[in-house]
Amino acid sequence: MKIFTLFTLLFLNVVALYATTPDISEIKQQPLKVVIAEAEKLYAEAVYEDAYYYYKALSEMKKKLSQEESYRLGKTALAAKDYETAQRSLKPLLLKKKYYPLIQYEYAFALKYTGQYVLALQHFQSYLNANQNQWENDYVKLAQTHLKSCQKALKEKERTSSWFLEELKDEKAEEGTIYRALTQPSKYKIGLIECQTINGTCLKKIYADNTIEDLKGSVGNPIFNAVSPFIAQDGETVYFAQQEMGATEYSIFSGKMTPTGEIEAIKKLGPSVNRIGYSSKHPTIGLTDKGQEILYFSSTLPGSQGGYDIWYAVRTTDGNFTMAYNLGTRVNGQGDEITPFYYQNDGELYFSSEKPAGYGGLDVYKMTGEKKRWEEGQAQHLENPVNSTGNDFHFKKTARGKGSFSTDRDGKKEKTVKYKKTIGA
Repeated sequence: MKIFTLFTLLFLNVVALYATTPDISEIKQQPLKVVIAEAEKLYAEAVYEDAYYYYKALSEMKKKLSQEESYRLGKTALAAKDYETAQRSLKPLLLKKKYYPLIQYEYAFALKYTGQYVLALQHFQSYLNANQNQWENDYVKLAQTHLKSCQKALKEKERTSSWFLEELKDEKAEEGTIYRALTQPSKYKIGLIECQTINGTCLKKIYADNTIEDLKGSVGNPIFNAVSPFIAQDGETVYFAQQEMGATEYSIFSGKMTPTGEIEAIKKLGPSVNRIGYSSKHPTIGLTDKGQEILYFSSTLPGSQGGYDIWYAVRTTDGNFTMAYNLGTRVNGQGDEITPFYYQNDGELYFSSEKPAGYGGLDVYKMTGEKKRWEEGQAQHLENPVNSTGNDFHFKKTARGKGSFSTDRDGKKEKTVKYKKTIGA
């Protein structure tokens, strides 16, 4: 089976963070035959994420799904990251391995991503035992990786609550508001944070006491969807991503912070970073020994292995950036790699990825070095309490043992937390 088909199923883009989804209630208003036909069409085309919503609607429209429909609902639920539905649909079919040879692997996958590591271990091991002579099988290789990550997770004690310094809150914020991508303070002692609301996303100012204030201009207007701010090492240059009017793709911009925390002199980076038809976001800056700026960012540029990959470009003496280069397979995989952050003091690049070695969802990884010169042979997975079975991303390190990140662990609403103590980061 081709590797791209494998990852089409398991490592699609992070739906909850970056995409809109079909409305099941609208699908259910269509005739049953139409829903069945569309579900079968999408499944045949391996568009599993969209097919899931049709099979999910079908499960609510019919008294009972057929065996094949139940399997397809479970399989597509994995792509949509609805792991509870995947478990319910696949469990009754575990004895049907003759018809569904991947079902034990898929069921184990769903168990792992809901934190049921003991059961996941048992089913991954059973899958490996049944396929012990197929070591070149991509699923066998992945099952071995998942098995090790489950064993690792079980050895670690959950100590999350004792590590968190505080959760960022804004008592004045409207219900449903999510804050993420907290920056370090500027030289004016004012930081920036991304604010997601029902009306869109914008940037806001944040002070040392966690007071949050609105920004003026397009960056403070939710209709322009400004995201992922970063304050450079000079303490006043700001990078962020934003959608231009009428566009669905993101482009990276730079600007200057004023003493009052406003962002002025905003300009769009050139076509080496921003290309029509592709998204570029999550900018962060690292400096070489000679002080030359390296821009790391997430992008869907041609050559990306998954959805979003981590890329870099170098600022030249004329102030522009060179063409962008993909960071390669030690960093990027078949899923999404997003929210890079470069910690200058220790020369470390942090980013979040859907790699199979993780505990579930997006996990945070680290590499030491710059550009394509990394000390490690592969990205290093951070342990608890940073990573969990949920999505863990926008990791920012401000000092040894201090920083922040965003998480939606334990099935709860996404939040940004600050941490303290040494956690291998």
